[in-house]
Amino acid sequence: MLEYRQGNFGRGEAVWLQGGEALQNQTPRNQVRRHVATQPAIHFAPANGFPVASYRFFLKHFADEYPLLGLENRGAWGEHPPAPDFNWRGHADDLIAFLDQHSHGPVIGIGHSIGATVTTLAAARRPDLFRALILCDPATLPGRYLYRAHRLVAPHFTRHLSLVKRTRKRPTHWPSRQAFIDYHRNKPVFRPFSDEAFADYAEAALIEQDDGQLAMRYHPDWEAQNFSRTHSPWQALKRIQCPTLLLRAEHSFLHPEAVFRYHRQRLPDVVDCMTVAGRGHMLLQEDGDGVAEHCKHWLDSLTPVPI
Repeated sequence: MLEYRQGNFGRGEAVWLQGGEALQNQTPRNQVRRHVATQPAIHFAPANGFPVASYRFFLKHFADEYPLLGLENRGAWGEHPPAPDFNWRGHADDLIAFLDQHSHGPVIGIGHSIGATVTTLAAARRPDLFRALILCDPATLPGRYLYRAHRLVAPHFTRHLSLVKRTRKRPTHWPSRQAFIDYHRNKPVFRPFSDEAFADYAEAALIEQDDGQLAMRYHPDWEAQNFSRTHSPWQALKRIQCPTLLLRAEHSFLHPEAVFRYHRQRLPDVVDCMTVAGRGHMLLQEDGDGVAEHCKHWLDSLTPVPI
């Protein structure tokens, strides 16, 4: 369903995945076919620390109907260490440059957590690249007003958070995928994951080494860097021009109901908001089938446009 590609589109040696309808016509390994299809391509941007392929359980719902693309976050490019000043706007620049070269017409941008926020930043700057957006519990700074001072807050405040410090200490090597799953299953954020989400995560997150050990594809230093540079989507969302579905998880620690309501009231009419009942921030890993159903139902409601 998804195949890895690697190449330089002007911003370093990047890694991305393509699949779905895009694989009907095979291309040389280091190229992406410019899609000629009845549907716009979907570009998927994952959460921090999660390679694109760890969402196979979710993306499979779109593979028969849409071409699929997914640029990996730089944390999975093999580029190490991260530049100290690299931030989420830089990730948005990566996405813009990638779509400029490898999409044929506007894409449907779907993102989760950091992937949703980075997609929003890119769409606000280059609306011509996006047909629609689906933003799954986008990562943000907390509260109603802190996002306005994100350049002061991140990284001067966020780098001291225990989350950033813990992330830097994450194990980078594992004896087996089952050991990786067993370790993470006891962590609160991973506990609600479905078995399929865990299996996809373990398969995508680990690369076998010559000594038989499994190494993390996504380096913890990059994951910590991304957490320390947290951006917010709210200002960019006010400039969005394409149809957008903003999904809030009911139990998300990032989007308390009152705060989300405050921001929602300030968004343009093109943004539809929906709360996914009973789920937390990792809503896709908790209920990939249900979230995919919401997304497809909303996409079906859009007026088709020529591509």
